[in-house]
Amino acid sequence: MTLSLLPDECFNNILFFLDYKTLYKCLLVNRHYCKFAIPLIWRDPFIPPIPNKCSLINTLISCLNDEEISSLKSCLTYFEINNNNTPPLFEYGRFIRKIDHDYCVNHINSWIKFKSSNKNIKNNNQDYYNNNNKDSKVRKLTSIIYNMIMRKGSNLQEFVLFINSRNYYIDLPKFSIFTIYKPGITNLTSLSIEVYFDLVDDDKRYQNTIEFLSNVSKFCNCIINCEFWISNLSNALTKPFLDIIKLQPLERILIDTYTDNYIEKENVEKVIQALEFRSKTLKQLLFRSLDFQLIDLSFISKLENLENLEFVQCRGFVLQSLFYNKKFDFKQLKLWHDEDYYYDLLEDYGKKLSNIMVVMLNSFCSKSLLKLSLNIITPDSINAVKLCCPYINSLNIKIFSDQSLDLIIPIICHFNLLKTLKIEIYDGVVNIVNLVEILADHLLFVEYLILDFNIDLSSFQYFIINCKANLKKWIIYIDNNRKDYLLHINNYQKIHNSLKILGINKFYNRDFDWTNDELEVIGYLKDQGVDIISSDELDINYLS
Repeated sequence: MTLSLLPDECFNNILFFLDYKTLYKCLLVNRHYCKFAIPLIWRDPFIPPIPNKCSLINTLISCLNDEEISSLKSCLTYFEINNNNTPPLFEYGRFIRKIDHDYCVNHINSWIKFKSSNKNIKNNNQDYYNNNNKDSKVRKLTSIIYNMIMRKGSNLQEFVLFINSRNYYIDLPKFSIFTIYKPGITNLTSLSIEVYFDLVDDDKRYQNTIEFLSNVSKFCNCIINCEFWISNLSNALTKPFLDIIKLQPLERILIDTYTDNYIEKENVEKVIQALEFRSKTLKQLLFRSLDFQLIDLSFISKLENLENLEFVQCRGFVLQSLFYNKKFDFKQLKLWHDEDYYYDLLEDYGKKLSNIMVVMLNSFCSKSLLKLSLNIITPDSINAVKLCCPYINSLNIKIFSDQSLDLIIPIICHFNLLKTLKIEIYDGVVNIVNLVEILADHLLFVEYLILDFNIDLSSFQYFIINCKANLKKWIIYIDNNRKDYLLHINNYQKIHNSLKILGINKFYNRDFDWTNDELEVIGYLKDQGVDIISSDELDINYLS
């Protein structure tokens, strides 16, 4: 009997919830199951480590050859490293497709910490806990594990590099490890780089990392996704980034950086100007935390195949000729202004910015736009959405003021093709009672509703009684009086008979711990075809 043809992502979710105590035995069911499941399980093994769990590193060590074991023993003198164990059933390293360097190092740190808790080690090697001594062991084991993975023929496709400390960062192994074995990094498709301090070229603490970044574009030819999360875009990073943009067939780029001085601003401009090299390939362009006051956005008009454009927590937008001379055909757009400036937005600057946003919407929005996220919410901006993108079916807004809600919400609710609506608010500023009542009185066409704020019970009851929309998926906050909220939802379902999924946002990651009375109401809802799950089991980020 063949397995059904589900996407790998679905099987990953299924395997994630299996009992790992019995999973090893389950893998012996048959050859076909092994051939199918092992590559999925080992595609991305370096997830956040669990304290005192050493099985991952133990398994990887069991895959080492004699030379690697010998090198490891010379470094970890006080650990029992035995290469006479039964060889592993599978060549696990060969199946690894993604490496998160930071998680890998954390696993190794946890393994060494667990091993060093042995009393004999403490008694015989008092200076073992010296940081320099420990770091050298972590670096050595990291290099050996990388070497084994590459030697086994791993077809590495995703690489994540996270550098958040100048003093405690464990450098990458020598770059030759990634190229001496085939395919190595030749087929790398995704590269994510996060750096939270100023990298310097000649600092030996991360010289291999600089070498990796400087050479990756020369040895790879198919990187289509690249993310740059950089607090300080120094000269040491700018050239490698420029080479990646110019030489790789990138389809998606995310740039998140600050510009606190002239050099950083100059480097950001160089990176942005280089995006023109991706005029034929780039489909998604995402900016985070940038100040666009002195940046010419005309380069966007040269990106012929761009479908998704995002500005998140960005600022400094000014009127540019581009907005008047070019009409774009994006499918997705996110204009999410830096929220730290929002108290200013309620004054004269807010009116000026609203006018700028309207001009940008007139340029960036068209009949092709299906998905929009916006946090400059005024009657003018919403009317611009109504006029420019009549076929929009997904909208995410964040409201920072009570002003004109009686005008704004009805306009949104009458987008007759709008099926997904997510509403966020700025805490303590918006009158939730007023917002919920207006929404209840006008909501008609929406099928998926996400209300990302807490609603008092009386307002919730008003919404249930007056809402005419036939919701299929509904995500809400419930904390106290859960039974009463569930009873109101049960009444809604009796009338509409439309709800399929009720997603409940849990406060502070607490478990639900339903009471018997609440479980009884949940039973009523399930009998009417409603699945009740926590919102973290839903993909609610599709609007983010």
